[in-house]
Amino acid sequence: MPDRESLITKLEKGRAEFAYRCVKEVVDENSSNKELLKNYRAYSRKIPQMILSNGLGQTLAFVKSKAKNGNAYELLYSQMMDYLRSDSTARIKMPDNIELVEWVISLDSQNYRYVTEEILAFLNWVKRFAEGLIETEEESEE
Repeated sequence: MPDRESLITKLEKGRAEFAYRCVKEVVDENSSNKELLKNYRAYSRKIPQMILSNGLGQTLAFVKSKAKNGNAYELLYSQMMDYLRSDSTARIKMPDNIELVEWVISLDSQNYRYVTEEILAFLNWVKRFAEGLIETEEESEE
């Protein structure tokens, strides 16, 4: 059992580190663009709920359709794709030569469920770091 616990700890640590780097990069590179940071924080909270309500494929199709010119949807879509291509995932790795939404809808049901859980776990860390690193107007007024 200690091996399983260490694998789970390693997985969570990898997700957390990858998510932190993603959010920190967005904050550092867009510190003067308050609208983008506000949207990034809001969407990082909204997308997991959309996945739970509509499924991963439909949510990714929606996010992809809204991703334009470096907006928050494009950043999050790109980060999810980078995460699934990274070594931070354990059981499945996304191929480099395919689009995220195209790859997800081509998966069998077992791998689809696994990728859904993996994306939700990753976005949970992104949401936490976004809430911690991006100050909202309400928080700045307190």
